[in-house]
Amino acid sequence: MLVGLVVVAVPFVVLAAVVVVLVRRRTAFFRQRAYEAAQFGWFPAPPNPWLVQTAENLWQNGKAGQMLAGEFRGRGVCLLDYTYTTVRSNGQQTTSSTHQVHLVALNLPAALPPLTVTAESTLKRVFGGKDLELESKAFNDAFRIACADNRYASAVLHPRMMEWMLFNQGLEWQIAGNALVSWGIGPFTIPMTLARLEAMSGVIDRLPPFVLRDYGVPAY
Repeated sequence: MLVGLVVVAVPFVVLAAVVVVLVRRRTAFFRQRAYEAAQFGWFPAPPNPWLVQTAENLWQNGKAGQMLAGEFRGRGVCLLDYTYTTVRSNGQQTTSSTHQVHLVALNLPAALPPLTVTAESTLKRVFGGKDLELESKAFNDAFRIACADNRYASAVLHPRMMEWMLFNQGLEWQIAGNALVSWGIGPFTIPMTLARLEAMSGVIDRLPPFVLRDYGVPAY
C-alpha cells in the first residue's frame, strides 16, 4: 500500500512543481513589464469599460487582465491584456481553448466614425463578405476594410496612408470613437508596444485635416 501511495504522489509533486515554475515566471514577467512601463510613465489603472467592450466586439466576451495607462508623445494611451475562451464540438467531443490577446489604444484628436482595417486572408475572401476596393492592388491584396461609409473610408485611406500601411503590414487597427485601437496575440510587452505605437502614430499623423473637420467630433 505504501508503494502505491508513492507512485500516485510522484506525478502530483511533478505537476505542483510545474505550476510553481509557471507562476514564478508569470510573476517575474509582470514585474519586469511594470518596471519597463514605468520608464515611460505608464502605470496600472482599472480596466477601461470602453476598451473592454472593444475587446468583446473584436473577439467575444472574456476577461480583462492588467491595464496600463499613460501618454505617448502627448497622446493618451491604454494597454490592456484580455483573455477569452472558444469551444469546439464535433458532436462527440467538446474541447475548449483559451486565447490571450492584448489591445493598444491611442487617443485621436477627434472622435471619428468606425473603420476597421485587418489583414486579408483566403478565408476572409471566401466568407468575409464585400470588401472595399481602393486604387492600390497591393493594398487590396494585403488588407480588408470594414466601414459603413465608403467615401469616408476612401478619404482616410488615401495613397500616403496606404503606403504607410504597406510598410507596416503587421498592423491591424480600428477607429473606435476618439481612439485608434490595435491588437496582437499574447500579453503585451513594452518593446513590442513601442513599435506598435510608432506605427499607430504614423496612421494618426496621416489623417487628413478635412477628415477630422468634416467627420470628426472634437474630443474635450
